Amino acid sequence: MTEHDAPVDAVLAVDIAPTQFGVALVSPRGLLIDRAAAIVPPADGPESLFATLVELIEEMLAEAAARHHVHVHVRGVGVACAGPVERDLENVSPLGLSWQRYPLRSRLVELTGLPVFGDLDARGLALAEGWRGAAQGHPNFCSITISNTIGGGVVLDNELLDGATGAGGSIGHVIVEPGGRRCRCGAQGCLEAEASTLAVEAITGRPHSEPTYEIMQRTGHLVGRAAAMTCNSLDLSLVVVGGTLAVDFAATFFHSAQLSLDEHARLPYSRGARITPSRLSESGPLLAAGAIGWRGVRRASRQSSRENGAHSQRSILTPTDQPPSAR
Repeated sequence: MTEHDAPVDAVLAVDIAPTQFGVALVSPRGLLIDRAAAIVPPADGPESLFATLVELIEEMLAEAAARHHVHVHVRGVGVACAGPVERDLENVSPLGLSWQRYPLRSRLVELTGLPVFGDLDARGLALAEGWRGAAQGHPNFCSITISNTIGGGVVLDNELLDGATGAGGSIGHVIVEPGGRRCRCGAQGCLEAEASTLAVEAITGRPHSEPTYEIMQRTGHLVGRAAAMTCNSLDLSLVVVGGTLAVDFAATFFHSAQLSLDEHARLPYSRGARITPSRLSESGPLLAAGAIGWRGVRRASRQSSRENGAHSQRSILTPTDQPPSAR
């Protein structure tokens, strides 16, 4: 076998979104070796949805067997899924899909015969931002993803904050307008109820893609307020914001968000905190799944090393390659 024939390590990345499924092979350095996607009809039943996913995965794994004469060694599966989900995606109920407590992880283990690691899509995006996005090189930051819902993730000392049930970083449920609009969680005035795309459409009576200047300012202000609470609480200086609404509202939104952050983050350690747009663009969801997969593979490798009594083991990833919480 020549040097050019050496196997290439990868994880199978799976993105579960309300309107489409995506799969990719992702290298340890965050390269998308190959990718594919399928539109998901909203009326499809649970097993029809899974059949669509099976077709995508089987085609991708078949290509992995001999991609351009280079063998791709698939180490595991990383899944980024829209919520609500249970820890490790044991059961998932993504809004907009017919899956209700669907046992996604066990079905994927059965299908692929590989270890499967999963997390919320917004939390995976936090990993991806630190790995190959706007937070690269920052050990402490949070990310906020604004679409039909608002999710997030918090990275502290290069570790994604999990929390008791694996839902750490749910910034969409920070109260930004006391007594405000009713949120799907039951509270009033949550960021998601005031600043998501669905909230904007309910408030304005028009598509979020046709905002007024005032609604772009207001939405940015509320996001900046939530960001300031997070920076003040967790000693952060960087907030990465992405998602459909952030892209559509662009500069007006980000300017208003930064002004609000400056106004409310006044502590010595949070003063000067900044909001920056995501740099992942359309590759973000698959990089999120890839980051989740490599984090899981890395943790499993360390666990195996401990169980075997090994004092050291060469990492499958070099330090600069590793997504946050894989170090």
